[in-house]
Amino acid sequence: MLQVNTVFSLSGGQYRVLWSNSETTILIDLDGSGAFPEKRDTEELERLFAEGAATVVDDPFLAQTMAFADEDSKAFQVRERGWRLIRDIVDTPAIFDKAERGALVRKVLGQHQTTKQTIYRLLRRYWQRGMTINALLPDYHLSGAAGKRRKAKGRLGRKRSRREGERVLITPDIERLFRMSIESAYLKSKKKRSLASAYRHFMNLYKARYAPSEDWEYPTKRQFQFFASREYEPREVVRRRTSDIIYNKDIRPLTSTSNSEVFGPGARFQIDATIADVYLVSTVGRSKIVGRPVVYFVIDVFSRMVAGLYVGFEGPSYASAMMALAHASADKVSYCDQLGISIEMEDWPTSGLPDAILADRGELLGHQVNALITRFGVRIENAPAYRGDAKGIVERYFRTVQEEFKPFAEGVVDGKPSKKRGVRDYRLDATLTIDDFTRMIVHSVLWHNQNRSLEKYDRDADLPDDLPSVPLELWSWGLANRTGRLRRFPEKIVAISLLPQKEATVSELGICLFGAYYTCQEALQTGWFDRVKGNRPKKVLVAYDHRYVDRIYLFPDANKPDYWPCDLTNRSRRFAGMTFHELWRKKDAETRTQAKAKSRSEVTQAELERRLEEIAAHAREQKPDLGDVSSRERLRDIRGNREEEKHRERKAAAAKIHKKRQKGSAEIIRLVKEDESDFSYPDMVDSLFDDEDEADD
Repeated sequence: MLQVNTVFSLSGGQYRVLWSNSETTILIDLDGSGAFPEKRDTEELERLFAEGAATVVDDPFLAQTMAFADEDSKAFQVRERGWRLIRDIVDTPAIFDKAERGALVRKVLGQHQTTKQTIYRLLRRYWQRGMTINALLPDYHLSGAAGKRRKAKGRLGRKRSRREGERVLITPDIERLFRMSIESAYLKSKKKRSLASAYRHFMNLYKARYAPSEDWEYPTKRQFQFFASREYEPREVVRRRTSDIIYNKDIRPLTSTSNSEVFGPGARFQIDATIADVYLVSTVGRSKIVGRPVVYFVIDVFSRMVAGLYVGFEGPSYASAMMALAHASADKVSYCDQLGISIEMEDWPTSGLPDAILADRGELLGHQVNALITRFGVRIENAPAYRGDAKGIVERYFRTVQEEFKPFAEGVVDGKPSKKRGVRDYRLDATLTIDDFTRMIVHSVLWHNQNRSLEKYDRDADLPDDLPSVPLELWSWGLANRTGRLRRFPEKIVAISLLPQKEATVSELGICLFGAYYTCQEALQTGWFDRVKGNRPKKVLVAYDHRYVDRIYLFPDANKPDYWPCDLTNRSRRFAGMTFHELWRKKDAETRTQAKAKSRSEVTQAELERRLEEIAAHAREQKPDLGDVSSRERLRDIRGNREEEKHRERKAAAAKIHKKRQKGSAEIIRLVKEDESDFSYPDMVDSLFDDEDEADD
């Protein structure tokens, strides 16, 4: 059975799956301007896929689904206005039925001042472009025919207000003269001629060809400059106007360096975290106790399948919650293979994002979850404060999974550590590493998904009597007989899109984020780091992983899902291998140290200036009265005066080094008595330990 949102090609057309069960699949033609949902037999589609007549293809509207929409932009307002019109009917299964769709549209017309054509246009756009809020974004990026030359039908621009005559129409022949002047007098000039000089060169060529009679009949300098900026990239200009030696030395980049509320699988996930009741040891040395790990679980409400998890030391936060959600959308076979656990796709088939996520107010409350809402069409539901029972499924599973591993683990929490003599601290019994503990959790999850009998499962009336209440069985039955709401998106894009995002600055040193510098081949090739202004943006949007400083991901175009991996440069090598939390602590310590040194420097500099002023003032007081000596005479004797001063300096320096010994005998001071003949170093042992010997006596 095809998953919702799958795009496939059939008979030269592209279709999107809007709804599917074992009997019927509802599709929509992506290319039809008047397309409506159509029903197809599921078995027939599966046969076409088996024969190769139908194939899954990439979503042509994925870039728009991933686009950013600024809250102050016109596109954001258009999207929100359209969503308010159709949001109450798009999630209703009846919307796919032609007979019932009209009644739903008339209901909207009675609630909003709009037209039937607008409602149908928004519905069609929503279905064709991925069934997310972002599907309603207008195609402003297609406006203006970016990159295409315009054909002028007359003189362009406003009329002249100061100069006489009318603007000269730039023809292909004049553009040829522009190019000749720029190439010869600006780009290839060894004398570094300016663009204004190249324009004067053009005027000579223009005069020789057209012989204008009036000064105003020449193309203006502004027209010439516009042509140059349009046809020649700044990096190309710099490279061609600079010799290889100068470019390589001064300009080139430096690179060294609960069930009633859900209808089927994927309708709602619950996510929560807990601190496991066990102490772990380090993977580097098992003698080091590293504390208790944090465990996140993502559980499907309908089937009770554990769809994703996170085990680590990152505290409950947005970052760790996103890692758990990314794991929920990822392939579980490769994840288990990394842990040495062999499974098949059918053993853990939960790869995708749900229709809604229920979470605490802490992790998924704020601007950072906009990617989940706008890009992937996930609805965020926040539980009230101090209401853990709102997520009873995942909360109960925490207790269950801990009851499973505690009998077999050492270092399990048993109340507060006792300080009584003779009572062993249970923390000292820790033996599991984070990898060992993760494998225990994964094995427990696999058993839960495949074998746990849910005795208190709230069964719907249409569930067969012979269907066991086992998560995997419920999941499979729900996909076959209910509408599956799990959405498919590229795994890598989901993982990166859910990372925290921040604006970074760009300079010739690299892309700066939190004081660390990064670079990438794409930015190098674009010329961002050339040591010349104008070739780089001031700020760019990047995503970063709290656990790994060495790499960030740059989004060059906010309207596309493309990203550039950027690595740490040699300038920031001191941060290599750190987490961003460690980087922030290190930068804070460095800033404090530098502030202390700067404060000390300012105080001592003030003292220095005071002393220098005293010396200068004393020198001014010693200035003699020159009388009738002229300035010319004083300047004329500088060389002779310098030689005399140098001679005195030499004599004074030599006298200090070769100072003569004083005449006469020096007083003799005897180190020993006259009757003693032993000049060896005295033995001080007895005197050193006299007090100790007396005490012993």
